[in-house]
Amino acid sequence: MRVPVEELDKYDGKVCFICGEYLLNHSSSDLAYMNLASGRKKKAKPERYYLFECPNCGRIAHKRCWYDEGEEKVKLGWFKRGWQLVCPGCGEEISEVREDRTDWDKGYQIPGHPDDELPAIFTSDSFMWKAGSMFGKVGKAIGDLFKAVGLGTLSDRETSAVARAAARVGKTIRDVANKVFKLDIPPAKRSEIKSLRCQNCGAALPMPESDEEAVVCEHCGTAHLLPK
Repeated sequence: MRVPVEELDKYDGKVCFICGEYLLNHSSSDLAYMNLASGRKKKAKPERYYLFECPNCGRIAHKRCWYDEGEEKVKLGWFKRGWQLVCPGCGEEISEVREDRTDWDKGYQIPGHPDDELPAIFTSDSFMWKAGSMFGKVGKAIGDLFKAVGLGTLSDRETSAVARAAARVGKTIRDVANKVFKLDIPPAKRSEIKSLRCQNCGAALPMPESDEEAVVCEHCGTAHLLPK
């Protein structure tokens, strides 16, 4: 069930309870494969990944994380083992014990919950939502557009901007963490940003004035540079 672009904001800031990453972020291993009768491997097109919510506790995670961490081996006899899907959070037994488990790249599906019933996030939709016309609604998921650089690599102008931002939260440049996050977007897009969160600790960041290009997290001292 494809999640429309305009509805992706309901997942903004929410994290996968298994891996701890944001639900709107993914790795190549999360991408879905088709379930082919021949058993051959075929990646689903357009590229997408799925989310699954525990029917008991309501915690949500990437489908791949359920495959990696929720599927448990169960002893069936002296020489036999099977598989059972169990929620890593509450211990709910989501599936019966099965003798076999379909490999991920051969089209694994959550037992009793086929892919067409799960929220499907198309990677093209996710990118469009993060960087497109709905840019101002991006919260924590904007992290995909930040580039981490060393404090020592900044220009004199950027270093001065960071120092001013640090002073605004009662810190000095010496208090600023070595890793700095630079927002890689066109300067014209900056006005569309309505909120920011620290890319290190997740705390809300104060929005800098339009003539300033840096903001520092008062909690962990991480600096963030915005285009000017």
